[in-house]
Amino acid sequence: MEELKADLKLIDAELPKGTCEIELVDSDLFHWEVALAGPIGSPYKGGTFRFQIWYPIDYPKKPPRLKCLTPVYHCNIDAKGTVCLDLTDDLLRLKPSDDTEELSSTRISALCLVQALLSLFAAPVPEDGLVAEASKLYICDRQEYNRRAHEWTMKHAF
Repeated sequence: MEELKADLKLIDAELPKGTCEIELVDSDLFHWEVALAGPIGSPYKGGTFRFQIWYPIDYPKKPPRLKCLTPVYHCNIDAKGTVCLDLTDDLLRLKPSDDTEELSSTRISALCLVQALLSLFAAPVPEDGLVAEASKLYICDRQEYNRRAHEWTMKHAF
C-alpha cells in the first residue's frame, strides 16, 4: 500500500501537468482510473484516453491489470481494451481479465507503467502489435494509419 501512495505522489511530481490525471475508483487505492493526454505530434493529439488499473492486494509481488476504456485505433491496443506493452526486455501483456498470468516478480512501478503508456501513444510498436491489420498499416502506410488513428481520436477521445 505504501508503494502505491508513493507512486501517486511521484507521478504527480514527475509528469508534466495535463499529461496524466489519476482518480481512485470508489476511494480504493488499488483501483485507479487514469486519463492520459494524447501526445503532441501524434495522431492521438488532443484526445483523452482512459484506462483502469487494478493493483492486487499483494502488489508489488504480483503485477497490476490494465484495461483501456477508450476505443482507440492503435496497433498495441485491441477492441477489448487489452494493452500490449514492451517493458524492459520482456513483452508484457497486461490483460483486463482475471486470468492474467504473472508477469514478473519484479515491481512495475506505477510511474513506469504510465510512462510506458504515454510512450506507446507517441511511438506504437507494430512488431509487438495486438491488432494485425493496424500493425500492417502502420508499417506499410503510416499516413493512412495516422488518418484512422486521428479519426478515432476525434470520435471517441474528446
